Amino acid sequence: MSASISEALYELCGFARAVCEADLVIALEVDAGFQANSVAVSPVMPLPPFNLRHSRLFDRAWSPVPAAASCFRLPTALIHALPELPAHILFVPARLDHAPNSGLLLLWTSAVSPPSLVRHVPLLAGSVASALTQRRQAARQTLIRDQFNDLLESVPAGIVVFDGDGHGAMVNERAAQLLGIRAGSHQASSLVFPMRKLRERCSNRDALAEMYSTRMRDVDYALTTHWVLGDRTYEVDTHPVRGDGEQGRIWLFTDVTAELRMAEKLRRLADTDPLTSVPNRRHLENEVHRILEAPGSRDRLFSALMIDVDHFKAINDTYGHSVGDEVLRQVAVRCRNALRDRDLFARFGGEEFVAILATPRSDELAAIAERMRESIASARFASGGLSIPVTVSVGIASGKRGEAPPKRFLAELVAQADEALYSAKRSGRNCVVVYGAPE
Repeated sequence: MSASISEALYELCGFARAVCEADLVIALEVDAGFQANSVAVSPVMPLPPFNLRHSRLFDRAWSPVPAAASCFRLPTALIHALPELPAHILFVPARLDHAPNSGLLLLWTSAVSPPSLVRHVPLLAGSVASALTQRRQAARQTLIRDQFNDLLESVPAGIVVFDGDGHGAMVNERAAQLLGIRAGSHQASSLVFPMRKLRERCSNRDALAEMYSTRMRDVDYALTTHWVLGDRTYEVDTHPVRGDGEQGRIWLFTDVTAELRMAEKLRRLADTDPLTSVPNRRHLENEVHRILEAPGSRDRLFSALMIDVDHFKAINDTYGHSVGDEVLRQVAVRCRNALRDRDLFARFGGEEFVAILATPRSDELAAIAERMRESIASARFASGGLSIPVTVSVGIASGKRGEAPPKRFLAELVAQADEALYSAKRSGRNCVVVYGAPE
């Protein structure tokens, strides 16, 4: 409730008490069930709520002349508020929509002279009703504001709300911490600097500045972006209130770091072979398609290397599947180390691996394939105290995409490398064969 409204009610009670020479004046808010609350009391004193249902105050037609207190049944709280028993009572009705039995109650402990009251008392009703109505409205506004503040603080996001008039703004605690300001009400102009400074702290500030600069002239614009602040990422959604910028604007800052990390983890799991921790076939095909669709890819030379572990079934049968799994893991590491950083590598399935190389020179391609084969054949594989000889066969195919669709070109290139791989198997294994070369 506004302090000024409370003061006005107390002054009104004090004025009535002085003019009417009353001993006690109470501004009462009385609902339809006759439950009364003392809004203001002169002289100032605490009064608990009480009920006036059986008081008989409302049974009589209103008159500006005080009535004998013996005609009424007053609550104990009122009787005890006076040093002596009340002698006369005057109730001035001030009907309100929400409290139809409200009014001003005056009490005297001694006889009063009615003529001195007649001129002043009727004027009090309108003032009491107006003050009580304003009090009710202020209380409702306070309740709404408190509920709004509770809502702002209960939402797991930083919230900044700008009024439609462009002057005021509300900031909740989470947003205040981000902006380095206090929570609560602010002048809208005072938030321009901290909002800009926060954005300038982002590692992607240039991209953000470009996105916002193209929309700021549209009062109704809506935009959702990610602000990257150190190791935290915030999804920042801004939109006009009810779709109308004239009614205000909302900024929501939601920390999505955990969600993005989980999404990235799930993406890695979806793109990674769980046994060897290298990319799987799905990821390789997606990456190759992306590269093949880039400008200039039609005339670039691409090569595929198909790598297969020789006699892998025998390794599983002799040493067990756990040892076979360890052999695949170590083969994957050695193959990856033999390739260039820009080359794509993945487990293709079973004991087969594939590498895709862009624009390799013929001598470089042969060197890479031979380095890969040699790194595996030259060192025995250790697993649980065992020392196991392992070799691989490698098939190579090269070509340019030309006018072929990326998917078909990749399938044909891998099929040719696979054919070369089987030629290597027929040639005795532990060797490299290029597609199209005589066996």
